[in-house]
Amino acid sequence: MDIRTWATVVVAAACLSTAGAQDAAKEQLRVALKDNEVKGDWIYDDLPAGMAAAKKTGKPMMIVFR
Repeated sequence: MDIRTWATVVVAAACLSTAGAQDAAKEQLRVALKDNEVKGDWIYDDLPAGMAAAKKTGKPMMIVFR
């Protein structure tokens, strides 16, 4: 196995192992912020979907970082 293949495997494994931890952290943040229900036509936590919707409708995006 060459170094690039090995590095790719290591990075992929690291990403997969942290995916569950990231989901748990997002859930804890939503509970802390009391954002359990998204109301209206909001696209929450999905930037590519928001960009696609903005392009389709011709409307600007509002992005909130917390």
